[in-house]
Amino acid sequence: MPRLAAGKQRSRPGPLPARKRRPRLSQVGYLASPASLTGIPKLDSHHSGTRLTFGDAKLTSLAQTLVEIDLANESDWMAAAKIPSALVDRAIRRFLSEHGQELIAEHFELCLSLAESVVNTRYTESEPTPNGQLLLVLNTESSFPLGVGKAIDELEEHQAGLGAAFYNCLRQALHRWVRVYDDWDARNRIEQMTEWAEGEDDPESYEIPKLEQDLPECLKAQTATDSLPSLASFPTLDEPWLRELVQITMELDRVSHSVERPKLDGEWLERERSNHALDTPLPSVLLYFRPGDAVMACFDDECEYWGQETPEPNLIIPLQPEDPGSVRQALEVLRTVMRVLVLTVRIQNLINEREKQTCDSASMSEAN
Repeated sequence: MPRLAAGKQRSRPGPLPARKRRPRLSQVGYLASPASLTGIPKLDSHHSGTRLTFGDAKLTSLAQTLVEIDLANESDWMAAAKIPSALVDRAIRRFLSEHGQELIAEHFELCLSLAESVVNTRYTESEPTPNGQLLLVLNTESSFPLGVGKAIDELEEHQAGLGAAFYNCLRQALHRWVRVYDDWDARNRIEQMTEWAEGEDDPESYEIPKLEQDLPECLKAQTATDSLPSLASFPTLDEPWLRELVQITMELDRVSHSVERPKLDGEWLERERSNHALDTPLPSVLLYFRPGDAVMACFDDECEYWGQETPEPNLIIPLQPEDPGSVRQALEVLRTVMRVLVLTVRIQNLINEREKQTCDSASMSEAN
């Protein structure tokens, strides 16, 4: 369909407000491929490009703290050749491995980095982080697709309102930690496309997705302010796969709300956004209903314009390298996010297995 100029993105995970697009600047450089949750930046004794030296003081403090909180030991120190940066790298990689890195990397394209700045500062001005903090930064390379339309319909067939409660619980739990592209983003995009088409000489020539016809029935009359019953308020289901789906989603919601999202210095973050011309985060999850629906169409349309500017990370976790409490809290947040992602994969696997069983049953019936 004819394309229109890109507009601004509207949603951010957590409490971060949307910002207008600006010219693109350089992105972060990684030691490992950014196609998995393993991209720890180089922790050289003098991290090139930063105004502050990312050197011995901070890394030595962090290495010592990791030993104090039992995330590293003497054998790690020897294996790291008594180099603080190598010890930090070794400890963080082991932490990721122990909390679902392999499964996450199979499904998500994310990159975790440890840095002094939100983005690489080699070519841009960057202010020191507040109080000498380091940052664990989670960036998205592409979006994890999760189709939930059939699951919503089956839940609604068992009990009215259950499908809508499942969808809202899932969406809100994910949105606490990463950016999610869903039907509300698609609605905003359609509004933009309609406005742009109306300003053209031949507005009827623009094919604009129709969202309402693709929404599950239980969501068609729902608004952003509607209050829905919690997923836990519904009776336990007899259907095994639906019961497991609801249980995993409730666990996802519990884990998502088990810790608070880290609070950042607002003035510093605004200056970083301005200095680096940061755009809104790239979506980590694409939450759609059926293949080829209006949500996917709007997502595909916006994908053509993402990456023209440096995106803000999905999550920024500050830590004080010399403070055991701060480091523990940062790792607890990271553990929570990884658990959220693992549970999201489990939900997708459960839905995919159900759809496969349904297709196999239909094929067998046709053969008979």
